[in-house]
Amino acid sequence: MSRLIPAILLLVLLSAAPAMAQRGEAYCNITAITSEQLSNGVRVTIEADGELHWDLDWSAVFEEGGVREVETEWGLDYQLTERFRRVPFRIWNARSKLGTGFIPISKYPISHAEIYIPDWADEGIGLEIDVVNYLGWVTGEGNLQRYRGWFDWEASEDSSKIIILWEADRFPPPDAPKTPEDLPEELDVTADDGLLTLRAVNAKLQHVTNAIAREGGFAVATPPDSDLRVSLWLRDVTPQKAIEAVATGCGLCAQAYADGGWIVAKPTDTAAGYAASASRRVPLRNLRAADAVDLLPNFLLKYVHPDEKSNTITVSGPECLLDRVAEDLAVLDAPAPEVALEAVAVEYTSAETLSRALHLERYAGDFASALDSLTGGLRFLWLEGLPEGWYLLLDALEAQTTTELHSRVTMRVLNGRSAYLFVGQARYVILERLWGESLAELEPISTGTQLVAQPLLGSGDEVMLHVTLVIRTVTGSDPKSGLPIVAMRRAQGVVRVRDGETIVLAGLEMTEADRRDSQVPVLGDLPLAGTLFRSPDRSRTETQLAIFLTPHIIRPRLAREGEPNHG
Repeated sequence: MSRLIPAILLLVLLSAAPAMAQRGEAYCNITAITSEQLSNGVRVTIEADGELHWDLDWSAVFEEGGVREVETEWGLDYQLTERFRRVPFRIWNARSKLGTGFIPISKYPISHAEIYIPDWADEGIGLEIDVVNYLGWVTGEGNLQRYRGWFDWEASEDSSKIIILWEADRFPPPDAPKTPEDLPEELDVTADDGLLTLRAVNAKLQHVTNAIAREGGFAVATPPDSDLRVSLWLRDVTPQKAIEAVATGCGLCAQAYADGGWIVAKPTDTAAGYAASASRRVPLRNLRAADAVDLLPNFLLKYVHPDEKSNTITVSGPECLLDRVAEDLAVLDAPAPEVALEAVAVEYTSAETLSRALHLERYAGDFASALDSLTGGLRFLWLEGLPEGWYLLLDALEAQTTTELHSRVTMRVLNGRSAYLFVGQARYVILERLWGESLAELEPISTGTQLVAQPLLGSGDEVMLHVTLVIRTVTGSDPKSGLPIVAMRRAQGVVRVRDGETIVLAGLEMTEADRRDSQVPVLGDLPLAGTLFRSPDRSRTETQLAIFLTPHIIRPRLAREGEPNHG
């Protein structure tokens, strides 16, 4: 399997064939699902005691929206989306001997594996194993979009294993160097008025917990096979807090019981760890659950699970860990600043009139871009520092000339999100569909200018604007079908402005050419001689557009204090 997404279609077409072929054949058993942390990702291995027959259920990924079709200049392409969070393997000839349907992996970016007996399984022979990610395949929007890594899979030489290699976009911290057992162990625990002072260097976990238990007067149960070593310093803490601190520092769970005793156990993938842990749902108001998880460090990922539907995060572990994660999430969940983008679109036929009225000619050449093709030109300038009272100048210009104010809108978006403005019109074409009987339907075709603006706040009152312009125009009609031919031109750029400053995208030249054939009724349909009664009508329209864009920063803190929103 290569990394090329277009190969997905071929996989979908071939995925259904092996099902019937495997029925009646000898089956094997899934004996283990193991994982190994790599320096740049994770390797997961599905092991069996025989030869596996398997494929990937990409049809399920399509249904969930994990893959989308995208039109490119090279044709139809297929891309993974933010909904792609699991890789479903269908194994046609296997049963599970694992005794559980949930296999924790907890190595970023892979969260766990789930095992199901699907509906198509014949006499219980057949499995689906989903390898599930913590987060989606992509994150961010527009120019900020990034992929979370790459993945690949293959069978072992004897076909008894499926090996999944998943490259991550964040690297795990290096493992701490192992402490040789022959290094000296230091442990000193003293008590004063019910509070402990503890100093441990390379001390065994059992020795530390037993010393705390003696001073606190209660029993502590620890994993009997643990070879963990403890190095920490605590001062003036209760014995209970000391037990919690030691357990958390070792990545374990600690739980008190009614008789005063404590249990220190591994995380929730064991029965003892499950009994020693608690769970809490942390609701989020401003931040998406997936984005919040993305901001947490790697070692916390095994304790958290995002729920996108309710926009909450479930945290499992000791109470001290729950409190700390809840506090950190409260800080991360602060309201994001917003930007109000004030946009004014003006259509005009005389660039000289507009330039003279707003003194734009003195800015010509500051930042220019041009695109010419057979379908028309797209030329524009980035202009900054408009004169005061330019709104009044626009109103006067509209009253005195053919300048037309198309729209004046304010779009309020979160920092880093995109705002959209469309200036144009919808044309309709008649499409006939033959399905039993002839059905005629109206289909809209939008022509005009679309502006996509993505603000990013910098230091102070600066705003970085990523602006994309897309212009669609009708260039003519197809001589065979009679349908209009729509040409698309695109340009983009980045500009940095201050809060309240206005930039102008001026000189947006739009050219529309249209051709229609007119004829004398009946006579124009005659063969050969009909050409004498038909004549082409050609029309060409040239207009220019200026878009005035003004960002205003809206900070939540100012809004709460009752201060002005802008600036």
